[in-house]
Order: sequence, then C-alpha cells, then structure tokens
Amino acid sequence: MRRFAAVALTAGALLTGTALAGAPAEAATTHNWAPYNSYGGVSAWGTYTRQGGSTYVTGYLRDSKKNGWTACVRFLFTEGSKKYWSRFKIVGYTSSGTQYNYDGKATVKIKTSSSYSWHLWVQECGRNKKTGQYLYGKGKKLF
Repeated sequence: MRRFAAVALTAGALLTGTALAGAPAEAATTHNWAPYNSYGGVSAWGTYTRQGGSTYVTGYLRDSKKNGWTACVRFLFTEGSKKYWSRFKIVGYTSSGTQYNYDGKATVKIKTSSSYSWHLWVQECGRNKKTGQYLYGKGKKLF
C-alpha cells in the first residue's frame, strides 16, 4: 500500500506572527482560493484567513491522472520587498520509507502560513518525473 503526503519546499524560513497579549481581537475573514487552471489533471483549492497580521492558508492538492508529472501548487506571500514562497507537491513513500514524487491519482491536504501579509499569490505547477524540472502556470493574485 502506498502512502501520500504533501511536502512543503520553501526558499526561506516559515515566518509566523502572533497577536500581542491584551490587544483587541481582530476579526478574521475567510476567503476561498484556487489557482488558474493551467494544467489538466492538476487542481488545488481551499481557503485563506488574514488575522493578527498573518495569513493562514489551508486546502487540497489533487492529481487526477498518471501522465509523467507530479502535481504541485505554490504560494507567494509578500511584505514590502520581502518574499516567502511555500510549495507543495504530492509525494509517495516506499515500504522502506523512501520518499518519491508521486504520479497518479491522489488528493492531499495542504497548510501554510506567513507573517508576510501585504499580498498573496497562488500558482499551479507540475514537476516532470524524468527531468525533475518544474513548470509553473499563470500566477493569480488573491489580495
């Protein structure tokens, strides 16, 4: 039996913020997100919430067919000139625990957050199983 997981590959450290103790509570607003549908067989969707100066993203990543590509999705959080990338792809594990890029039908849950909360972008992507090269679709600005 194969197991599936989403792995976050990031270019920087995950940055999270917390509200100060005793500060008035900020109302959280939840919005839906989905990238532009750039690749057949790949879909991603979910919600994001902005609260306390941070942005929280949850959702799902789905690969609906075996086609030589591993499904992935990435997010870009910005704060001024600072950027934080968070990328998720579907991976499988062999019986010995070795991780590999999965190509086939699967759906995984994803979750990330950042204290960079000026803008959030989402982008569908795929990773070629033979070459390891990532291809990215058109980026979609969420806010």
